[in-house]
Amino acid sequence: MIEETLVYKQARQFAEPVSFELPWGNVRGLSWGNRKGEPLLALHGWLDNAHSFLPIAEAFLQSPLAEKYHLIALDWAGHGHSDHRPAGNYYPFMDYVYDLWHICEQQQWQKVSIVAHSMGAYVANMFAGIAPEKVSLLLAIEAFGLLASKASDTTTDLRQGFESRWQQQFKHRPHYRDLQTAVMARKHAGDFSRELAALLVERGIEKLGDNDFRFRADGQLRLKSPVRLTAEQIADVLKHIQCPFQVILGSTGHQRLKQALEQWQAFVPHLEVAEVEGGHHVHMEQPAAIIGALSQMVRAHNG
Repeated sequence: MIEETLVYKQARQFAEPVSFELPWGNVRGLSWGNRKGEPLLALHGWLDNAHSFLPIAEAFLQSPLAEKYHLIALDWAGHGHSDHRPAGNYYPFMDYVYDLWHICEQQQWQKVSIVAHSMGAYVANMFAGIAPEKVSLLLAIEAFGLLASKASDTTTDLRQGFESRWQQQFKHRPHYRDLQTAVMARKHAGDFSRELAALLVERGIEKLGDNDFRFRADGQLRLKSPVRLTAEQIADVLKHIQCPFQVILGSTGHQRLKQALEQWQAFVPHLEVAEVEGGHHVHMEQPAAIIGALSQMVRAHNG
């Protein structure tokens, strides 16, 4: 264990591993709270893992939500402890949405609530539009809509996507001589403290030998998507969202989210937007604020 991660004792003590077998492999994660309660799915961002929600799990266990919900933090395919997709698969975004759909169907979950960050929140708002009857509420952190392309960019996107696939076969995942070097690499790639970077590294690293560490994440995750939906297609999905829906922005988070809200907020007229002090990983920096917002949503809409 990395020294900086000796925190969140309750979340660690009561964490229970979960695993879901899908046709291509296993999606794994951690869970807390009432196992018979409504699933509260925690969906992490690109190149993060289930430990992204360890701070929130700590706050969750100290709130009344732990009696009502079963908090389940998943590792997406190719992330954390989940399996990589088979060789020749390039992690198309909509496959994440289908994995979420598949798990809900497999587990016979009639309703789920979702708290999600970044890529996980993009997955969640697509899922909430495609399957509105399945989602009780959605709290999205630093994401809304989807990354879109203009129809006129189709050829460029395809060309760049294919080139990135070709070039990836000649690349190798970097190795690190010790955990601290890996932590610093993760810190420099993000917007968070060394402690929070260490939290992600703890679940996202594997030891291959003496003085030899490597991140678990599949290198294919870094490929550029050759196909993206247009703004009009994204709007068509968003307008079908029926559940209570709130977007939380970090005060120093990604500025493109304000453009996304300007572009698509009108298609989700019941959308609520709030800002919390922090960066793109504000849910790790301010977990109590996120749990507070979630608790308020539950009280307002569920009584």
